[in-house]
Amino acid sequence: MKPKERRLAAIMFTDIVGYSAMMQKDEEMANLLRERHKKVFQRLHEQYGGEILQYFGDGTLSIFPSANAAAECALELQRTLKQEPKVPIRIGIHSGDITFSEEEAYGDGVNIAARLESLCVPGGIFVSGKVYDDIKNHSRLRAKPLGYFKLKNIQQEIETYAISNEGITVPDYEWKAPQLGAQAVALPREGRKKKRVAALLALFFGIFGAHRFYLDQREKGILYLMAFLLCVFVVPRLAWMAGVLAIIGFVDFLLLVSMPRATFDARYNASAVEREQARLKAEEAAAADPKRLLAERFRQLLEKARAEHREYDYDKALAFLHKALDIKYDDPEAHFLAACCYSATEKAEKALHHLSLAVAFGLKDLSRINRSDELSFLRVRPEFEAFVRNEYRIPKELPAPDTGLPEDEQAGQPDILEQLSQLRKMKAEGKLTEEEYLLREEKLKGQG
Repeated sequence: MKPKERRLAAIMFTDIVGYSAMMQKDEEMANLLRERHKKVFQRLHEQYGGEILQYFGDGTLSIFPSANAAAECALELQRTLKQEPKVPIRIGIHSGDITFSEEEAYGDGVNIAARLESLCVPGGIFVSGKVYDDIKNHSRLRAKPLGYFKLKNIQQEIETYAISNEGITVPDYEWKAPQLGAQAVALPREGRKKKRVAALLALFFGIFGAHRFYLDQREKGILYLMAFLLCVFVVPRLAWMAGVLAIIGFVDFLLLVSMPRATFDARYNASAVEREQARLKAEEAAAADPKRLLAERFRQLLEKARAEHREYDYDKALAFLHKALDIKYDDPEAHFLAACCYSATEKAEKALHHLSLAVAFGLKDLSRINRSDELSFLRVRPEFEAFVRNEYRIPKELPAPDTGLPEDEQAGQPDILEQLSQLRKMKAEGKLTEEEYLLREEKLKGQG
């Protein structure tokens, strides 16, 4: 057994986005992406002097002799894996101590790198402040500051940067929310003691200690009340003490009226201030949570894409969809909408690609594929038939269109006739509605 080794190194974590969901729907595609990732990963680690410590499912753990080498390798990894067939990955890098053997690897450096990777956007590279200090003077590396984050199981906040070189996905919005704790604490109406109410109680009912009960000073309030009852009902000759109590109540009224609100809150609303500070701190943590920010940004982009799609501006819709998929590549609805937009603009290959990803990532209602008007262009294509026969997966080799003619005769036939023949066939088989058939026929005849 290899002994444990402790080393100071640049630690890299990577993860294939959506791999687990894809394995459930399209194991063949998932394995293809994983093998491509592994092949590129090994080649580039050899090139940049990296050492692969672990493969685990869809993720990897590796180390490098320097932060520069790790960042350059990560940069090349993303650029290579963004080429078709695209493998969406997240990368996190941190410099720190790591203890490892053939069976395990652990240490704070490992934990921080893993948490940075989980925060990262698909196609992006997040690095810690320690890594940035090492690479900031590198002529070929650029980075954008994101802020300080409280990472799970990490005691101190970690300064985080995103590598911002050409071709790398970088958050294009305000990542860290403003610090709410720096603002003055505004107490809620409920549960807050009001200075005006306390002063009026002291003026009109101070003889009974009503204002002391209101301010949660029950002991003093009981003393006021007992003194009043004693002098009035038990020892009548001490009735003059009631006047003293009234004077004390009036003095309390004057003190309360002249007391600054901040002093009043500090003295009588301390528990409410603490509760409000705790609430603000919780809101601040939630507002600054990177995953919440990512989810909100994804939602905004998807809504903008849907709005442009409703206006039939497919190019603008696709621009928003690509940004949304940079954040959440494994979202089936975004891929389905992209497939509709590409089909509507008659880009069959891209439409089929996104449709296959929508299914692979768990599109719930597959009947939408046959109901969508915008997918009618795709449905009349011969490659779509092969796609459906292959259980909504793109076959490795799509069959050539079957015209029913010998090859030498096919060469002499105009393409328009072939497409009209395919349209009639699809209509006869019930795969096209009458409206879809007439629309496609009109387009084809116009081309002729």
